[in-house]
Amino acid sequence: MYALLSVLSTLIKDLVYKIMRNIALKQLLFLAALSVSMGVKAQYQGIILDAGDNSPLPGAVISTEGNTTMSNSDGSWSLNATVGAELTASFVGYQSQTITLGNNKNLEIRLVYDRSASTLDEVVVVGFGTQKKSNVTGAISSVKSEDLEDLQLPRIETALQGRTSGVSIVQTSGQPGAGSVIRIRGTSSINGSDPLWVVDGVVIGGGIDFLNPGDIETIEVLKDAASAAIYGARGANGVIIVTTKNGSKARGMEVKVTSYTGVQNPWKKIPVLNGTEYATIMNEMAASAGQPLLYDNPAQYGAGTDWQNHVFNQNAIMQSSDISIAGSTNRGSYYASVSNFNQEGIVAEGKSYYERLAARLNTITHVNDKLTVGWNVAYTHNQSNGVAENTEWGSPLGRALNMDPLTPLYETDPTVLSSAPYSSGGVLRSNLVRDANGIFGISNRVTSEIVNPVAAYSIINNYGWADKIVNNTYAVFEILPGLKARSSMGIDLAFWGNEGFTPSHYLNATNLLDTNNVYSSFNRGFTWIWDNTLTYSHSLGKHNLNYLAGHSAQEVNGRYIGGNKRDVPTQDFQDATIDYARNEISEQVYGGKWERYAIESYFARANYDYDGKYVATAILRADASSRFGSNYRWGYFPSLSAGWNIHKEDFWIYDNINQLKLKAGYGLNGSDAAGSLEYASTIIGGRSYTFGRNEILTNGTTPAQVANPDLRWESVAQLNVGAEIRAFDYLVFGFDVFNRRTNDMKTRPPLPSYIGNDPSTANVGSMLNQGIDMEFGYDRAYNRDFTIGVSGNVSFIKNEVVLIGNDVGYLTGAGWGPQGLEITRITEGLPIGYLFGYQTDGIFQNMDDVYGHTSSEGDTIQPGAKPGDFRFVDINGDGEITADDRTMIGNPTPDWTAGITVDMSYKNWDLNVFGQGVFGNDIYNATRRYDLPTSNMPATAIDRWTGEGSTNTHPRLTFDDRNKNFARSSDFYVEDGSFFRLKSLQLGYTLTGNFAESIGLRKMRIYYAGTNLLTFTKYNGFDPEIGAGMGIDRGIYPQARVNTIGVNITFK
Repeated sequence: MYALLSVLSTLIKDLVYKIMRNIALKQLLFLAALSVSMGVKAQYQGIILDAGDNSPLPGAVISTEGNTTMSNSDGSWSLNATVGAELTASFVGYQSQTITLGNNKNLEIRLVYDRSASTLDEVVVVGFGTQKKSNVTGAISSVKSEDLEDLQLPRIETALQGRTSGVSIVQTSGQPGAGSVIRIRGTSSINGSDPLWVVDGVVIGGGIDFLNPGDIETIEVLKDAASAAIYGARGANGVIIVTTKNGSKARGMEVKVTSYTGVQNPWKKIPVLNGTEYATIMNEMAASAGQPLLYDNPAQYGAGTDWQNHVFNQNAIMQSSDISIAGSTNRGSYYASVSNFNQEGIVAEGKSYYERLAARLNTITHVNDKLTVGWNVAYTHNQSNGVAENTEWGSPLGRALNMDPLTPLYETDPTVLSSAPYSSGGVLRSNLVRDANGIFGISNRVTSEIVNPVAAYSIINNYGWADKIVNNTYAVFEILPGLKARSSMGIDLAFWGNEGFTPSHYLNATNLLDTNNVYSSFNRGFTWIWDNTLTYSHSLGKHNLNYLAGHSAQEVNGRYIGGNKRDVPTQDFQDATIDYARNEISEQVYGGKWERYAIESYFARANYDYDGKYVATAILRADASSRFGSNYRWGYFPSLSAGWNIHKEDFWIYDNINQLKLKAGYGLNGSDAAGSLEYASTIIGGRSYTFGRNEILTNGTTPAQVANPDLRWESVAQLNVGAEIRAFDYLVFGFDVFNRRTNDMKTRPPLPSYIGNDPSTANVGSMLNQGIDMEFGYDRAYNRDFTIGVSGNVSFIKNEVVLIGNDVGYLTGAGWGPQGLEITRITEGLPIGYLFGYQTDGIFQNMDDVYGHTSSEGDTIQPGAKPGDFRFVDINGDGEITADDRTMIGNPTPDWTAGITVDMSYKNWDLNVFGQGVFGNDIYNATRRYDLPTSNMPATAIDRWTGEGSTNTHPRLTFDDRNKNFARSSDFYVEDGSFFRLKSLQLGYTLTGNFAESIGLRKMRIYYAGTNLLTFTKYNGFDPEIGAGMGIDRGIYPQARVNTIGVNITFK
């Protein structure tokens, strides 16, 4: 409780320090002029302390007889007052205290933290401003720095995962540095549904990985149109506003050091056939196809090679170190930090890693009573190396599952090495892949992309890098009392590229290279954004009004260049450059500039509240985008919302219900998610024509698409109705019901073939998302030593594609496998990206079953089937199994998601447990590959059909699969993807008080943390968290189980 109250009290007292300081000083100047000496005057002084942890409360208001002052950063104060008068000390979020002044002129006043008042007075960022939480009428979720400071967060997205209702965050994979797929209230468009990121007022593009999570002060998620409409054309997919620390909460100068080291391991392996089982089943498959047996004695092969053991990297290290310096005075504040983060991957040792170096400097300077200037600048350098994943075309994990277990990791037998495929013409190949332990094994049983996975990743020599600078400089000037002007200039400058080297190699007959090849790329992106706003606040009795008007302009541009070349005369990656390569003919160079993108905006907002009871907000924004022609360049996005704080009514008699607020809002957001010049008819090259008598081939150009000058914004109309309740000072509950419809969704309706051009983009589609978000919490201090808090959220959502706008009513989705099977589709009336294929209805147990599977005409539907084959469902009833029988076989969109956090503290001990769940979604498990006959298989192949009555779920195995049991996309591959995961568990101990001070510290916390310790799921793949797969698991890089030890130190 001691540590928890210390953090909370510091947060609250500093959060309102500046506001209260301005108010108090004005009161002081005004009231001092009116004060009249009444009786004996004396100089009183003292200190204002938090009654919970004895920490000073800067910014507390002390008043008596019309005299008012404010406590300094150390909590001290002084003023002249009359002996015998009453003096009142107050601080937002604390219970006020009144005392009678006597002969004691040196006073120590302790204020008690009031949880109820704290929550109601909380301030949230709403875009171009802030609001008291009790006055917010939109759907906004917040995460504060105290919620994050003890967590191990490789990336900022994980700070929101499972902690905010209505926000689905699934990591794309477990690969180091991997991002997340974020959806706020569902997928809103087929043209992209990523939210807008705003960091310290700067709209960020190109990824958010430049942020050090330790620098974050607050994160606000604007989920509905009423709150996100202030960003107009940017807010269709929701807005995430990040505010970084500025040092205003520091007590004097604070130096903090945080460091942790974690050990990562895979939490699961997929059971596959061992050597004996593989040889046995290969023999069975050959026999069923009328072929000779392949292996005389399967038992001799034993366990065989465990490729997953060789591919997984055990005890991979993750390390992070941060140092920050923060301070504040009455003239301003500062915050500076440097952090370093390193993470090894749990797949392909040495070939999968991520490194990030980040530095930040934030300053606020109060030049005078009228002018404040600020500067936020961040620099980040990151470097990463990744391995292929989620692909059927040869990733380390995919190969580990499908490589036969009879091939050894290294081949050491001289007889084998003297023959094919290791040798050609009796001579050992010069480009065999080897390392210090020998020559890697090559399989003569599997072909194509299935090769020795360790050999394949050992030749990977590449990395990506990025340097990014994000700067925001601003000034705020008070023109008149209540009227302020703010101007800010934001810059986002990024450089990034890739370097790669592929040595000559021979993995098998179709995976080989005779020369050393090199490639390189370089990119530059530059974004500037200039915002100017005027705000005016005033009150008329109990009527409080706040107005905002603003203008914003932004431009994005960039350039790129790259190239590759063959025959580098070196095996050293560091020496391999394009200039060093010798094959001039092979040199390929490309480059160019991005199409310039610009947007201009005007916006206005009006906030009204009457005595804190009735609140309303109106917003209007107009945006012009260079992505549209003159006909529809401008888009207009209004919203209106209102709330009623019923608990503030005079008739309210329920003292145990501290807050009851009803709210509702409706508005429009927009999206200009389109390629540049999609409204125009552009010209492309690459078409060749023959001219003249000699029929000379000449490069030419042609129109790329038909123009559509009426192309316009996608718009999202959203209705939100909700309520917020707080009871007994420690119970909270809130919910929002929403209806979110995307109109004018851009698609490409087909044109007649005789037109000769690609179709134009048109606003013809529509999509609907409906659902409910709920948040709850319990936060109670049972005594000074023990506190417990429970918070959680649950979200339900239903998605439907209402209109596609083409003749067939669907769009083709993702494919899979060498056969190019279509396994997802977007169809009117169904969820976006549903799983698409054939339905099965058990297995034919005998020929009577085959002949009994007939159409309404009495014809056998699968005449070529045999016992042990799948019975496919004739969906269209035409008497045969064709592509027209494919239908919806699964839905990757979850029915509901949930997250729960439990915080407990006892004296100096603290415990935090966080769990996340995703429920009701399906996954197409493409790791269950049976389409490559001689590759290895999942261990479930042991449960194959072997005779009548043996099984009704797993078909027979044969090299002669005429029924296409595995070559068809069917519900055989679809599994329940629901899971609940213990994302983190942390146990810490905090040293404070005299002992900490005796060693020069304010406090020190030592902790253990475990990540992904438990996962409850029925899914058979590596990991049910497959954000990058969008419902298809081709071999996602799994999340790691991590055990971490860390320390957080605050120096005096």
